[in-house]
Amino acid sequence: MVFDDVMGDLNQIVSILPSDVSNKVLDLVVILKALGIAVIFYFVYVVIMGLLTYRRMKKIEHIEKKADDIGKKVNSIDKKLNKLLKKKD
Repeated sequence: MVFDDVMGDLNQIVSILPSDVSNKVLDLVVILKALGIAVIFYFVYVVIMGLLTYRRMKKIEHIEKKADDIGKKVNSIDKKLNKLLKKKD
């Protein structure tokens, strides 16, 4: 795998360097690995939150449509009641 080849080359380079520098380089590699893992988790989190937000917006649109239908029905009932009240007068 490519990653193993890179790590093998990195280990050879680090073994040539003085111990102080090699320790700092290895610490930097560990930090970069940790950051990579954090980025992967963040990406998964963003994708999941995007999907949940999409579903939430779809539910809200569905509720808005139902509320509009109820509003239309209430308006039609109100008009009919107004007509009936005018006929009584």
